[in-house]
Amino acid sequence: LRRVMVRGAMVATGGAVVAGGGVGALYYLDEGFRRSMVFWGEAFPIYLHYEAIHQATKGKSDQEINDAFDVLHEKYSPVVKDLTLQLRGFYLKMAQVSSTVSNDTVPPQYLKWCQEMQDEVPTPFKKGQARKLVEESLGRPIEEIFASFDDLPCGSASIGQVHHAILKDGTEVAVKIQYPGIERKFRSDLGNIIRFCQLAMPQHVKPLREIEKQFMTEFDYVDEAKNLAEIGTNIQSVWKDKIYVPKPIPELCTKTVLTMDYVHGVPLLKELRNRTAAFAKSQNRSVKEVEDEFLERMEEAKKMGQLASLDEESRRVYWGGIYMRGKDYMINSFKLAYNWTLGFVTGSYAITWTESPLNIAEIIKTLLRVHGYEIFVDGAFNGDPHPGNVLMMKDGRLGLIDYGQVKRLPISDRILYAKLIKALAHDDRDEIIRLWTKEMNQKSKYNNPDIGYRLGGFLDDRN
Repeated sequence: LRRVMVRGAMVATGGAVVAGGGVGALYYLDEGFRRSMVFWGEAFPIYLHYEAIHQATKGKSDQEINDAFDVLHEKYSPVVKDLTLQLRGFYLKMAQVSSTVSNDTVPPQYLKWCQEMQDEVPTPFKKGQARKLVEESLGRPIEEIFASFDDLPCGSASIGQVHHAILKDGTEVAVKIQYPGIERKFRSDLGNIIRFCQLAMPQHVKPLREIEKQFMTEFDYVDEAKNLAEIGTNIQSVWKDKIYVPKPIPELCTKTVLTMDYVHGVPLLKELRNRTAAFAKSQNRSVKEVEDEFLERMEEAKKMGQLASLDEESRRVYWGGIYMRGKDYMINSFKLAYNWTLGFVTGSYAITWTESPLNIAEIIKTLLRVHGYEIFVDGAFNGDPHPGNVLMMKDGRLGLIDYGQVKRLPISDRILYAKLIKALAHDDRDEIIRLWTKEMNQKSKYNNPDIGYRLGGFLDDRN
């Protein structure tokens, strides 16, 4: 019996060593397995803690539930941020997608750093790596192509990063470089997320399968160059005074390198923060006061059912700007007159101009109309329109960048979608449910009509 037990122990120990060695070898040799181990090692304990609090707070008041979950959000938000930046790939892309929703959907502790991921992602490249990748992809030394090439990126995202360069003929261009192996990482990451949702949130598996199909179109920059040319031709024929889409340079585009003309501009949210801060300072008010005032006006307009609230806010800001500029001209005229007379003796006054606020209502209107034009008129639209892909140009136009994901809809789908938008605008409950469940054939776990009504509103009408 002792011999049998000893032999059994030896076999078990040997098996454990072999299994452990196999896992260890997989960890070091297989990147997908290694990323899976890191993801599950961090994400699963967090999920268990959230699920434990969910069970423990059943039957308690909303305030008690919110307080309990706020503690978890504060604890795990930095952990998830670090994990996102460590793994990058699909996790970083989902952080960017999450950045576009409201506090009601994503907790503010997470939303804050998700919004930072729109245009403040640190580069993973080592010194000189970007040049090397461009040379390998284009098949020529970089000095033969560009008069200058900035080694520091001007933008970095989930799939690649962008560098400013100047061609031999003096044309300023943006060179987008895909991260090596990023497609493989995305596929591995999506598999992890789908398996996680099968365990924790099975209702999200089907949408994730659709997301997987769409994201896989982003990894060929030759296709993105074609998208840029198509979308640019479509919308700039109508919106050229308000919108600019960069033009690709096809001979300098490959699967992993995209070269296009350079758009001089500042990310929209950054420009909004800068202009709001300058305006608040000129009015001796805090930035929060100015932001809260704007949000209150929009909320009041929404409560009153004023569908034209954006138009009203846009007109208010426009005429307010005219008034401030006229006031500045009058005051500065007196200052100039004084400076050129008594000012020579007593000293002159500085000529100052009030910083006018950014007309965010007009910008929202333009973006909504352009995106609607892409969907309903052209049937080809940006499937990833987050604020980091909108630049505020010096001439007042909006630069629209990053057309890696372009979705195309046949006319039948566009008509059906237009019907849904119209029904949502009039809050026609029966029509929303009919379109969602019958014509669009959308299913829920129990096919509850109320769920169809709510999902239609959540996805297509945030009001």
